Amino acid sequence: MRNVVVAFLLIVAIVVGAGAGYLFDSYSQRTNAPSKATILTTTGPTVTICGPFGCDVSSTTINETFTTNFYYRISINYSGRWNLVYWGTNGTLTPSNFTDYNVKGNLSGSGDYKTTIVTYGVGYVENTLCTKATRMSQQSTLTLTVLEQSNSTTASDPSAEVCVTYGV
Repeated sequence: MRNVVVAFLLIVAIVVGAGAGYLFDSYSQRTNAPSKATILTTTGPTVTICGPFGCDVSSTTINETFTTNFYYRISINYSGRWNLVYWGTNGTLTPSNFTDYNVKGNLSGSGDYKTTIVTYGVGYVENTLCTKATRMSQQSTLTLTVLEQSNSTTASDPSAEVCVTYGV
């Protein structure tokens, strides 16, 4: 009789353990919670981390003091003399009326020309660089390209202007 009681208790323990495992597994499937801790979302300074027993939302500080260099490839396709002026922004300056530029320059030359202008930004910013090339003679058409954007002179307008905005 004693062996029958021990066998009965062993069977009850196995059934209760399996039932608890089933309940836990069906709960985690209902809540769609992953079995390991996983970062699901990061929105601004808030991070949502989910584990097998639900999700926690915690605040964190995001570093926004990083510096990014912006590389503007510029090319002039023209066989004659030309003048190039450029203006744009560095750092975190955001001009509201397009008069406060802290990157500017002026180049003159002749023939085809390529250069790169480098600006920088601190944190999540947009930088804009504008360029204007003017042909100094009436020879053919001058084409100005900044990154992948181009503009060309016409018979009535000896200047071509291109503005490009980069952002992180």
